[in-house]
Order: sequence, then C-alpha cells, then structure tokens
Amino acid sequence: MEGVSLYMDTSQILADLRAQRSRIDNAIAALEALNGTKPLGNGHDLPAPLGKPAAALEAKQAGKAVRRTMSAAARKKIAAAQKARWAAKKTLTKPSLDAKQAAPKKAVTKIAKRVISAESRKKMAEAQKKRWAKKKKAAKGVAKKASAAPVATASPGAPKS
Repeated sequence: MEGVSLYMDTSQILADLRAQRSRIDNAIAALEALNGTKPLGNGHDLPAPLGKPAAALEAKQAGKAVRRTMSAAARKKIAAAQKARWAAKKTLTKPSLDAKQAAPKKAVTKIAKRVISAESRKKMAEAQKKRWAKKKKAAKGVAKKASAAPVATASPGAPKS
C-alpha cells in the first residue's frame, strides 16, 4: 500500500469522536423523552413528574423553587428499609455466645498489688503523728514569742532618743 498513510490526522480523529458523541447524546435524549424525564445536570434541574410538568416548569422558569414532597407511604417504606439495615449491622457487630464459648480464653497474668502490713501501717501513722506534733509545737512557739515581746512603737509626740 504505497502512498496511504497508516496514521490518521488528529483533527480528523477529533471530528469523528465529536460526531459519535453527538449521536450518543441524541440517542440518550430520545430515550429520556420516552421515559418522561429530562437529563440531570448538577442536581438543580430535577426531572419533572409526568402528572404535573406544566406547573413545575412555569414555577421553575419564574425563578420560584418547587419543593417536592414525599408521601407518607414512601417515608414509611424508607424508614423500614433503614431500620432493617441498622438491625443487620447490629447483628454483625454483636458477637454471638457460640463465638465467645468457642474462642479459648487467654491466660491473663495479674500484677500483684503491693500490700502494707498492719504493723507497718501502725508505724507510719505514729511517725506522721510525731511530725504533726512537732510542726504544731513549732507554730505555737513562734506565736508565743511574737506575743511575749511587744513591739516598741514610737508615739508621734515622744522625743527621739
């Protein structure tokens, strides 16, 4: 094959891809028209329900937000489904008694608490009482000295010596 290029021009490839994309877009639009929905963009343009498209479109075009409500039956159905999911999750997270019994228990080594004998406690209490008594005696001695030695204060009219 002389003179025939094995590679296509990139602009030709892009043109072919764009043509395919437009054919796919047209096919999607046709299928959506059969279902009575319009394409969803970023979540703001919700599909208009088949029963009331005119009112919804007019309100939307006027700039008013159309608030869609859910029927009580639909809310009950969703609530029941959610409760079933929660129940399933709860049963998965709770271990059964069989699993607890089947698993062998590991031997836990406890560190023994240090216990003070009654004799040692008595000695410590007596030593503490002696410390308190010594401190109390020292405080009384300081207070006694302060009250025994009156502080000489000069009266305003007295001559200085």
